Amino acid sequence: MEKNITIIKLEFEDEKKFLRGLCHDIFARMKLGGRVVNMICDVEKLLEKSKFENGFLTDSLPPHVEKKPIPASKFTPSAFNTMEKVLEKIRDKTTPKIGIWGMGGVGKTTVMQLLNNSPEIASMFDFVIWVTVSKSWTIRQVQEEVVQRLSMEIKNESTDRVACKLLEKLEAKKYLLLLDDVWREVDLNVIGFPNAHQENGCKVVLTTRKRDVCQKMETDYEIKVEGLPEKEAWEMFNLKVGNVTKSSTIRQHAEKIVKKCGGLPLALKVVGGALRKKNNENIWRQFLKDLNSPAKALIEDIDVEVFKSLKVSYDYLTDIEQKNCLLFCGLYPEDHKIEKSELIVYWRAEGLLSGKLTLEDARVKGDVILEALIDASLMEKGYGDDDNDYVKMHDVVRDLVLAMTSLKGEECIHMVRSGTYTKTMPEDEEWEKATRISFMDNQHLRNLSESPDCPMLLTLLLRGCSNLKVIPESFFDNMRRLHVLDLSCPGINSLPVSISKLVTLRELLLNSCSNLNVLPVELSELKSLEVLEVANAQLDHMHLWIFELTNLKRLKIENPRVFNKNFVDSGQVLVPGLISKISQMEEFCVPNFLYDIGVSDKSEDIVTSELSNFCSLSSLDMKFLRVSNLQYFLQNSRSWRERKLKEFRLCIGPREVGWGFESYKKSLQYKGGRGEDHSILPWAIEVVLSRSNSFNLVGHGELTTLSDLGARNTYELKCCHVYSCDMLENVVNGNGLEMDAFRNLEVLELISLRNLKYILEMEGAPPPLSLVANSFTNLTKLYLYECPMIKHVFSNGFMIQQLSNLEFLVIHQCFGLEGMLSEDENVEYEPLPKLKFVHLMNLPEFVSFFKGLDMCWKSLERVYTIDCPKLRKLPLNVNSATTLKRIQVTNRNFWDALEWDNNATKLRFQPLVIDDFREQPLFPTH
Repeated sequence: MEKNITIIKLEFEDEKKFLRGLCHDIFARMKLGGRVVNMICDVEKLLEKSKFENGFLTDSLPPHVEKKPIPASKFTPSAFNTMEKVLEKIRDKTTPKIGIWGMGGVGKTTVMQLLNNSPEIASMFDFVIWVTVSKSWTIRQVQEEVVQRLSMEIKNESTDRVACKLLEKLEAKKYLLLLDDVWREVDLNVIGFPNAHQENGCKVVLTTRKRDVCQKMETDYEIKVEGLPEKEAWEMFNLKVGNVTKSSTIRQHAEKIVKKCGGLPLALKVVGGALRKKNNENIWRQFLKDLNSPAKALIEDIDVEVFKSLKVSYDYLTDIEQKNCLLFCGLYPEDHKIEKSELIVYWRAEGLLSGKLTLEDARVKGDVILEALIDASLMEKGYGDDDNDYVKMHDVVRDLVLAMTSLKGEECIHMVRSGTYTKTMPEDEEWEKATRISFMDNQHLRNLSESPDCPMLLTLLLRGCSNLKVIPESFFDNMRRLHVLDLSCPGINSLPVSISKLVTLRELLLNSCSNLNVLPVELSELKSLEVLEVANAQLDHMHLWIFELTNLKRLKIENPRVFNKNFVDSGQVLVPGLISKISQMEEFCVPNFLYDIGVSDKSEDIVTSELSNFCSLSSLDMKFLRVSNLQYFLQNSRSWRERKLKEFRLCIGPREVGWGFESYKKSLQYKGGRGEDHSILPWAIEVVLSRSNSFNLVGHGELTTLSDLGARNTYELKCCHVYSCDMLENVVNGNGLEMDAFRNLEVLELISLRNLKYILEMEGAPPPLSLVANSFTNLTKLYLYECPMIKHVFSNGFMIQQLSNLEFLVIHQCFGLEGMLSEDENVEYEPLPKLKFVHLMNLPEFVSFFKGLDMCWKSLERVYTIDCPKLRKLPLNVNSATTLKRIQVTNRNFWDALEWDNNATKLRFQPLVIDDFREQPLFPTH
């Protein structure tokens, strides 16, 4: 367009005339004018097209395949052979839909995982989409999995609207859909999938236990997964049990046991776990005898012999506690991620673990039990970053548990209606005989029986029943043995009076009850209650009758409404001796407690004094108004002095100060200046800081360098947030004596520090490496917000070397920032090798990243630059950032370029300018 405009300008300047130059050529001028008008229209259209309202965005496609983790023990020749059969049918254009079927635990999912991870599959399709369907699937759940896989966004749109979006996304794509664990027909058109047929090359592969599901899904070819052949079965079993089968006497029993497992991988794994390293021949002989005893399978979907093998493995658990704890896990929905700490507290409250155990000891004991169940292959570890916090139960093992706990089973009776698919309500006989009842996450539950007769009931779980609004007034009349009650239902706005009859109740959970604003005084009758949790409710006031529950060991009340009222007017008065009634408390998690009961010096003194007498306190989450009260607590609390307080979140300062340390067990927040003895911090703050993993410092008016806090006080720190400390000039002063401060720090957030000039300040040559080897070396995340005086993020090349583990770098509104590194700094090594994420926003003076340096970004995945008008070039090319997934560059200057359009519905911004874009691409060409 610019070239065309230049040409037309030259024509305009070269005026044409006729009659030997005496007259202007009017007709030529009119013709030229018409071309100008047309060109103006073209320019306006081009400018309209060039308005990138969300910035200049280049987003790579989602990966063709998301790899699935597969344990090495599952790499059997049979699994690969079955996978090759499926692959052969995928290559065949005449088989768009393929069904894989076989009994539960035979290895169907393993075949799918191998197929998903096959390099050939990745080259054949635009998208390989994995969806685990399970029994309790809904259209919305399947859609959400697909949407997440395709990196799409949906908010509160209907299933029909989402289906249209998916259809549009996949219409011209060649996809492979892997549906695992299908129990009934799935209408793919309703989900939003275009029909898979020979012309578009799309394929659907599903696994199911029943062949008739394949027929209903109209598969073109079915493959049955058989048990492992004898040799493979023996090898898998031998790998699980260890070297004990080398003994000839044990081997003869082992071979017969393997034969009884029928080649089922799950059975071999579970039985092998039960017999692992058992070198007593009698144990093997008895196990085989039990396998040969007559038994009848109580569930249709598991083969009789398979059921017996799993059942005998269960019987061979050496500890009755382990058996009962395993049975309890069957109350959760299928494929549910089970939070370990929550599960163990359930166990303790019901009595599966000794009631003499403290909550902390119970968690240790429960963790040991879960490890034993995992070792026996009856439970599985969670997958991902949080695998230490969660466990799962294989759906076949869950079926076994449900069979054993059914009315026809031989264990305590469970009534399980958990999961979104379950619609049938229980019969009166089930209510009467059940020891445990679970409606967990049942979206179909809207009404409960008026007064069910439950004389045997110990546990009732109604958590996540979002459509349950009302609990009948007489509902709890006949549940006098109930120990565990989870009513964490968002729809409930009141509790019935009959709850007072639950005199044996030990655990009551009322979390996420967003409509609940009053706790009935009848709860004060529950004298056996040991655990009470009320999180994210809307309570009108803090009920002081709670302190009449003298057996409480865990009290957690997190009430978001506390900032809207002053509860002094509630008519309640905190009197001395009231809090002392719950002196057995182990976990006191009431962060806004002082504000709930009305803020006053007297009330805080009472709380501090009586809280200090709690001898068994292991967890404390609370805000103190004054440092003096914290100091009193530290000096007089036996729990603190003897280091029994393993978890704490302590806040000192006004209630307006934020929190945000939920992921750390030992957190401290302090707003204030120097201590009374003119030290950097008050004595009490220093003492707590020396034990803290996370520290939030707000409004310190005299601190000039954060390293003055001392290496000893910051040794355990992993996360540090610093807000509005006006005198702070640097984080670490390299010229001082505290260069090894923050040696274990992982997250550093610096906000509203108007005098901050350096993170690491150093004059002259860097000190010997031995003196600073630990400075910031563990830092993975660095955040800078509203720090106008800092000119360079990395004040010297030495600092970059220290930040070799940095992964996230976020900088907003640092108006004086010019670049990452000063131009006169020489860097002889590869900086920031692990950096993955960069987010720069509203940096008017930011010119360059690392000017003059050839950068190689080995780990960089995402780059966002917003409102950085002087940044003309990104230090990236096709060779330097091979892992890059996304770039977003938006040149928005709110002072010069911000405009409203005519109807004021959207903003217009200047177009993006990047130098040498064509010569030096921003990202890999693919």
